[in-house]
Amino acid sequence: MKHISLVAVSAFMLSVGGAFAAGPHIFANTFTMNNITAFQHSIMHSAMQTFEGTAAAALAGRSITGPAHTETEPSADLYGTLPMYGRPHLYGEYGDDGTVFQSGRNGGDILISTDTRPAVNSVWINWQHFNDDVKFKGYDELNSDYDLIMFGLAGGEAQWGIGISEWGIFGGYVGGTQDNHFIDIDENGGYIGLYSGYNIQNFNLSLAANAGALYNSAENAYGTDEFANMWAGVAVNATYNITLDDTFTLQPGVYAGYTWIGAADYLSKSGVSIANHNLNSFEIAPSLRAIKNIGRGWFGYIGVKHAFVSGHGGTVIVDAMKYNELDIRNYTEYGIGVEKSIDRFNVALNLNRRDGGRSGWNGSVTMKYIF
Repeated sequence: MKHISLVAVSAFMLSVGGAFAAGPHIFANTFTMNNITAFQHSIMHSAMQTFEGTAAAALAGRSITGPAHTETEPSADLYGTLPMYGRPHLYGEYGDDGTVFQSGRNGGDILISTDTRPAVNSVWINWQHFNDDVKFKGYDELNSDYDLIMFGLAGGEAQWGIGISEWGIFGGYVGGTQDNHFIDIDENGGYIGLYSGYNIQNFNLSLAANAGALYNSAENAYGTDEFANMWAGVAVNATYNITLDDTFTLQPGVYAGYTWIGAADYLSKSGVSIANHNLNSFEIAPSLRAIKNIGRGWFGYIGVKHAFVSGHGGTVIVDAMKYNELDIRNYTEYGIGVEKSIDRFNVALNLNRRDGGRSGWNGSVTMKYIF
C-alpha cells in the first residue's frame, strides 16, 4: 500500500509539475501574434491615408489646370498646398486667414499637367505611439506599449480615366513591450510595403500590401524565452466624401484586411517544447469622420471606427498537447485630429482612444514634404 501510495504521489507531483511548467508563459507567442494584428491595422491604414487622407497633399504642388485657358488668360498654375483631408475641388480653397477663395468644386474637370509632374512627388514620415490594455477571455490583461515609425514616398501620379491614380512605397520599425504580473515581452521588428490609390471626385479607393518580421524576448518565472514571428498582409480602404457646405465634409468609409502570421517553435526555459500554429487574421472596420476647416488654413476632424477582428489558427501546442487558443476581440476607436499646410510642408496631429478588446490611448504625428 505504501508503494502504491508513493507511486500515486509521485505521479501527482509530476502532473502538477508539468502543469506548472505549462503555465501562462506558454501563450507568449499568442500574445505577440495578437499584437501584430493590432499594429498591422495602424501600418496599413496610415500608408493608405497618404493617398486618400493625410497625403492627399501628395497631389498638391502639381500643375492643376482647368480645361479652358489661353496664353493671355492662363489657369492658376498652382492652387497651393492642399489639406491632408482632401483636394480643393472637394472642400473649397482657403487663404491663411481662412478666407474662402472659391466655394465647393473648382468647376470643370481637373487635369494634371504631364510635363511638370515628377516621378516622385512627396516624402513623408509618421510616428505613432500606443498604450493599450489587451484583454483575453480567462487570462489577465496585458499592457501593450509600443511605437511605430514609418517612412514613405509617393509618385506615379497620373490621370487615369476620369480619376487620379498614385502609387507609394513605405517601410518602418516597430518596437515595444507587453507585460503583466507573470510575463514581460520585448518586441522589435521591421516591415516594408507598397500601396496604390485611385480617386474619382468624391470616391477614394486604396490598396496596400506589406511583410515584416518581429523578434521577441519573453521574460517569465523560468527565465527568458526568445522566438520570432513573420507576417504578410493585404488591405483595402474605401471612403466617400459627402460635402455639406464649403467648410464641412462627412467621410464614411470601410477598411478590410487579411494578415498571415507565422510562429517559430522554441524550447522554453521551463523545459517544455512550445509550438504555435500560424494565425490567419481577418478584419473589417467601418468608419466615419467629420472634417472641418477651422480657419487660418487649419483643418480638424473627429472620427470613429469599429474593428471587427477574427482569427483562425494560433493554437498552442506544448509537448504535443494542444491548448485552447486565445480569442481575438473587437474594439472601437474614436479620436480627433488637426493639420496645417505651410507652402509645401504639411503636418498633422492625431489623438485617439480605444475601448473593447483593446483599451487605451494612442497618438500620431505625420509630416510630409511635397516636391
